[in-house]
Amino acid sequence: MLNGQTIENHHADIFTFLQGNSQSRASRCDVPEHASRDSLVYASTCGQIAAALLRQPAILIIPSDLTSALGGAAERDTCCFSVSSISMGMARLLKYLDNKRYRFTQWGQRHPTAVVHPEATIGEGVFLGPYCVVGAGAIIGRDCLIGAHVVVENDARIGARSVLHPQVFIGFACEIGEDCEIHPHASIGSDGFGYSMESDGRPRKISHLGNVEVGDEVEIGSNCAVDRATLTSTQIRSGTKLDNLCHIAHNCDLGENGFYTAGFMTGGSTKIGSHFVTGGGTVVTAHVTLADHVILAGRSTVTNDIPEPGRYGGYPLQPLKLAMKTVVSIGHLNELRRNLNRVMKHLRLSPVAAP
Repeated sequence: MLNGQTIENHHADIFTFLQGNSQSRASRCDVPEHASRDSLVYASTCGQIAAALLRQPAILIIPSDLTSALGGAAERDTCCFSVSSISMGMARLLKYLDNKRYRFTQWGQRHPTAVVHPEATIGEGVFLGPYCVVGAGAIIGRDCLIGAHVVVENDARIGARSVLHPQVFIGFACEIGEDCEIHPHASIGSDGFGYSMESDGRPRKISHLGNVEVGDEVEIGSNCAVDRATLTSTQIRSGTKLDNLCHIAHNCDLGENGFYTAGFMTGGSTKIGSHFVTGGGTVVTAHVTLADHVILAGRSTVTNDIPEPGRYGGYPLQPLKLAMKTVVSIGHLNELRRNLNRVMKHLRLSPVAAP
């Protein structure tokens, strides 16, 4: 059991009970070599399973294809389960041990320095941390955690059970869905980068009157910036995960269940399909459309539409297999140039000039 949740009853769709005491209780998670009698342990290899069993943890989770490694050696009180994916097993159970609410609520339900406008609506079970600010007309759903120095501007909406870590900014009229998590120093709903040039070359700011709409179960990492739309909404659709240091420009539309690794940047008015996956440091230019199920290698750059799902990489962008061949070829360019110059010299032609 984990915080009163019985694995066998609540997660039987992925966990298979193998042996041991199903009422064993774990209050922490440890690696096999540091396990104790109150530990939940995940073991991915036969060696890890053996190391864990020596320490007799409360609960042991192993891969489905390694159940034979238990043999008869498991201690009677060690409750053993198998799972087809260790990472999914961690996703299901570790949330019971993260003590996230404890991190926020050490001062009680509402810190005395929290500033809440009389016209704001605060749901049941909401925690408001030190020096947070909630503006007029803002709505915060039940059981939300609002960290220290968070700013929720007028008319913004935060869905139930969402977590805003310290120093998060939620701009005017922006909407955050249910069960979202936004990490420190993220900015949701600041103005987009839109300007028009005067005849003398001076930039004139274009006011951004739109907002940002974030779907349910979205996670946004530290130091991300999501700009509000000019007139409509910048969309971060349900299930999307943004790593740290991502920039989403105004009027963009990010499809459902995407994975955006650290350093991702996109220009304005770009539409990215669902189930997008990218490596770190990728860039997508403005006003392009990417199909569903597009995967980009790290440090790729997209300058045109991608109408078909698939794997791509490089700059200029190519199908991933071709991009990998291009990267390999770059390392041979100097040698190719020397060989070509030998051929040119043999033919009494001008050699290829070095860059």
